[in-house]
Amino acid sequence: MKHPDRIIRMVLLSLVLVCFSGDLATADERIIEEIQFERVSAGEERISFTLGGYAPPMVFGIEGDPGRLVCDFFDTEIKPHIPRTQTTAGNLILSIRIGRHTAPKQKIRVVCDLAPAYDKDYIVEQHYHENNVFVLTVCLQ
Repeated sequence: MKHPDRIIRMVLLSLVLVCFSGDLATADERIIEEIQFERVSAGEERISFTLGGYAPPMVFGIEGDPGRLVCDFFDTEIKPHIPRTQTTAGNLILSIRIGRHTAPKQKIRVVCDLAPAYDKDYIVEQHYHENNVFVLTVCLQ
């Protein structure tokens, strides 16, 4: 990568989370029901998380080879049918890995391995829709 802190900087600068005035989901509703990858175009890809209730994750980037985009869903469960590792057909998002962490706080961590961007920057947007679908969009600038 041209500048080692580009992914983190672009994630922090471009993330916008739409928060609604409603309460956070109850324990029974804090579940990831589905994760879907979509290749919109050669330079834009999306991951959609269908959730049981309002449970937005904390999203951040990690530099390295590969660069990674991380979503931490705190106090959340995941449906057992969702594969813990997925290889995508993407140009930007190469794979999705899911893990359960218990310390210091229980969370489901979703890690998206990113392709090297070389001389370009990633732009990452996040949107939370009223129907409890959280969407991450990754594209090249």
